[in-house]
Amino acid sequence: MSSAFARRLTFRLLRRPGRPATVALAACLLIVAACGGSGGGSGTAAGGGTSGTVQPLAPCPLDALASATQPVEVVLWHPFVAKTKDTLEAMVAQYNASQTKVKVRVEAQGSYNELAAKYRAAVPSKDLPAIAIFEDINTKSVADSGTILPAQSCIDADRYDTSDLLASVKAFYSVGGALFPASANISTPLLYVNRSQFRKAGLDPDKAPTTLAEIRTDAEKLKAAGVVDKPLALSLQPWFIESWLNGEGAPIVNNDNGRGPGQTTGQAFDNDQAREIYTWIRDMNRDGLLTAVPNTDGNIDDYLAMAQQKTSMIIESSVAATSIKAFLKGDLDPSTLQGGGGAAPSDPNALDIGAALFPGVSEPGKVRLGGSGWYLTNTTKPEVQAAAWDFMKWWNETDQQIRWNLEGSYLPFRTSAAKDPRVTADWTSDISGRWLAISYSQLVNGINPDFPGAQFGPFDKYTSATSSSIESMIFGGTDPAAAVTDAATKTTDAITQYNKDNF
Repeated sequence: MSSAFARRLTFRLLRRPGRPATVALAACLLIVAACGGSGGGSGTAAGGGTSGTVQPLAPCPLDALASATQPVEVVLWHPFVAKTKDTLEAMVAQYNASQTKVKVRVEAQGSYNELAAKYRAAVPSKDLPAIAIFEDINTKSVADSGTILPAQSCIDADRYDTSDLLASVKAFYSVGGALFPASANISTPLLYVNRSQFRKAGLDPDKAPTTLAEIRTDAEKLKAAGVVDKPLALSLQPWFIESWLNGEGAPIVNNDNGRGPGQTTGQAFDNDQAREIYTWIRDMNRDGLLTAVPNTDGNIDDYLAMAQQKTSMIIESSVAATSIKAFLKGDLDPSTLQGGGGAAPSDPNALDIGAALFPGVSEPGKVRLGGSGWYLTNTTKPEVQAAAWDFMKWWNETDQQIRWNLEGSYLPFRTSAAKDPRVTADWTSDISGRWLAISYSQLVNGINPDFPGAQFGPFDKYTSATSSSIESMIFGGTDPAAAVTDAATKTTDAITQYNKDNF
């Protein structure tokens, strides 16, 4: 395998709530892919990037845990911060205290970028964690990497019932009908609004804008009333572009948005819907209605603009709900947020923040789910793989999914958790709970399981190209149509190379 081939492989990792830039996951992954896994897994054979078909899955060594003579250590790498990190650590401590066979050790890796860099560096020595958490867009490239024990292997071996797990999430994270991550951290984008500023402009704070056109109309009124200079602070995240496109049924790539049985050969992004979205962003910025926030690692300038009452609207992840509430109330040190710093709210008591459905191109609430997946690695010993699966089964239980929602802000993976009185009460009475209820309604009603979002190997190249094209339009004056075409061309080039190299 050539070093040039290795350098072409990258993972683009998550910004939740601060989506980082691309990180290279280089030749080390390919070494494992070429030689097979070690320790008890033979690696996945997920089609080599050429189709949505998965070859027979590697076995899951369930019996290995029962034969272990001492507690088995499971190392978990994660990128969480603030309230979400605290919740994870507390829940892992609860699991460790509940039994004696497995001990999970949590290791924070900073951002998703830093986690991926460490993962990459550890592959040659095969000193990988038992569980690693990667961004939602990396399903296909992770499946192709050869370092992962598919969750479907353990589901089948354990006869694990997945009927209570959300159909849209299972569809999104499956490759060729096989579910790859053992669990998912689920979020959707929301519109957050400063209700007090809406009132000052004569707008009804209970009637947030539902479409891009309505955002512009309300922004014009907020600006004309002198309430705020730039009413929308927009983080230039590809995730939002994907949600707008997904809501319109517009694909990013061919071959049924990368999920068909044949080969995905190129982009389908250069379309009328993408040009309409780009033009809307360009015009909002040109007319002084929008503060564009570059999609860089840990950039939380949109949060800070809302906290300082310099903007009336932001679009962000639902996972930010509990941290935003704590931050705005003065209960959270802003240095603990992604990006590490920033001023506290100018007057937390004066803020009246609300959330609403994600505004679509033609209707609200149509999104692409976001978040990340919990992947079991196949380079650990069989008993470690079995222990990791034991922990993930516990993690997916209703009680844990409830706590992960109430304290960690991620949406429940189980429908039973969403229906539990503890959750329904919180989603009715607590401010961040009400925001999460809105987000969950989008997860259930706003995603078509038959069109859950694109899936293809070099997804990272697409997101990088999209970010660059939007920023060239905003900061460099590129025409919207030309910016879309540029991103589309780079996406096709990346897919062509991926297919040529067979990974």
